[in-house]
Amino acid sequence: MPLESLFAALGYWGILALVFIINVIPALMPPTWAVLSLLYVQFPGYFSPLPLALVGCTASTLGRIVLSYLGTAGRRIMSETRRESLDDLRVKIASRRGGGFLLSFAVALSPLPSNVYFLAVGVMKYQVAEVFAGFLLGRFLLYWLAVSLTSVAARSLEELFSNELLAVAIIDIIGIASAILLTLIDWHKLIEERRLAIIKPRLGRH
Repeated sequence: MPLESLFAALGYWGILALVFIINVIPALMPPTWAVLSLLYVQFPGYFSPLPLALVGCTASTLGRIVLSYLGTAGRRIMSETRRESLDDLRVKIASRRGGGFLLSFAVALSPLPSNVYFLAVGVMKYQVAEVFAGFLLGRFLLYWLAVSLTSVAARSLEELFSNELLAVAIIDIIGIASAILLTLIDWHKLIEERRLAIIKPRLGRH
């Protein structure tokens, strides 16, 4: 079945599934805003900016929720000291009114890889409504603007995957390195003593 016929048949449900899959996979996926913009360009008349943004941000948030729980599963291989350190960071963010919402909103609008952010959210066990609400709103604004201004993205999906794979890989590597650093920092000492310290990597409970 030709790609155009496929998207014509699936409509926004197809977009929902595609974006969800992109946002569950933790690395080497193209930016969702670019995919939505390119679909809008490639299939004129099938989709409109506002519904695309609504479907895109919903699917993106659902995918990142799943990814965050994958991050939570990663706590099992961490030492007790490391888990307690990340819990201190969670408590610090939660102590600021609307802190989780504002942080997620900023991440959603930034070029930072949100996949790594939600893995970190999961590792901290900080899956609260305001975290996902901030991301949902930020992504809606980003996708709506991207699709509305999509004349600058008139390339095929094949070109997007082939030309930007290296850039996506580099960004993901930087993001993963940042996530690892986040788990290595002793947040209790940094928050309480204003002193940077590193917890030595260990597996299991200690």
